[in-house]
Amino acid sequence: MKPHDLFLVIGQSGAGRTTVIHVLDDQGFDTLDNVPIHLISRIVSDQLFEKPLALGVDISSKSFSANNLFKELNNWRAKSDSNVLIIFLSCKTETLLNRFSITRRPHPMIGEKSLKNSIKKELEIIGPLRDQADFIIDTSSTSPNDLRLKLGAMFSINSKQNIKILIQSFSFRKRIPHGLDMVFDCRFLKNPNWVETLKNSDGTKKDVSGYIRRDKSWTIFRDYLKGMVLHVIPAFEKEGKYYLSIGFGCTGGKHRSVFVSQFLYDELKKRKFAVELMHSNLSI
Repeated sequence: MKPHDLFLVIGQSGAGRTTVIHVLDDQGFDTLDNVPIHLISRIVSDQLFEKPLALGVDISSKSFSANNLFKELNNWRAKSDSNVLIIFLSCKTETLLNRFSITRRPHPMIGEKSLKNSIKKELEIIGPLRDQADFIIDTSSTSPNDLRLKLGAMFSINSKQNIKILIQSFSFRKRIPHGLDMVFDCRFLKNPNWVETLKNSDGTKKDVSGYIRRDKSWTIFRDYLKGMVLHVIPAFEKEGKYYLSIGFGCTGGKHRSVFVSQFLYDELKKRKFAVELMHSNLSI
């Protein structure tokens, strides 16, 4: 990222736009939320761009339409050499219905007969922006803290490392998280869940890690994994990729995937990579 990069954060209402703006602010961006389309040109013209600028786009304003936004972007690109990037936040309808039910806030797409219709209508309006987005983040099964970790790996203006890496453990019982670049299935390793003394422990503990390390398959997989990842990271950097997400799954997302994720995280940390670790099924 360059100091004069412009990020537009847009997406479905309830998908977490305000959270993203707050996280980017913590990352060192200049930020402004709920910006109507017709004010974007004025804001970016007055901005000194000492830092990347992230704008949360207000889709409830009367001036909003995908065509109007594209027009504003084209005007700005014609006047500047800045990168203009779109972060699009999506979320499953069922999840949005639950979130609006909990918060009891009205959906900004007024005039529809039901909340479900409002969500559908809004998606029809902003759909073209998803097709043009540089980053699509599905927040359906993402907590605010998980989202913070993911964005911290994707967008850091202070890191000296070109590529940002997110390592994530998960449970195949639930589903594979969205947006992973590489997925490894750890269910071939011996399962500590069937050992009574290890059943209630997890992959961050020494007793569980010791049990998995004694599996003959682990040594072969460990060397293969480390060698492959350390090979592809420089290759990705050479191709200009600046975010890499790697997922490790097992049955319950508690033992094997956690252990392997922790192993790779430690290996990359030792080599000074900008890496974040997230365990989807642990509350630690």
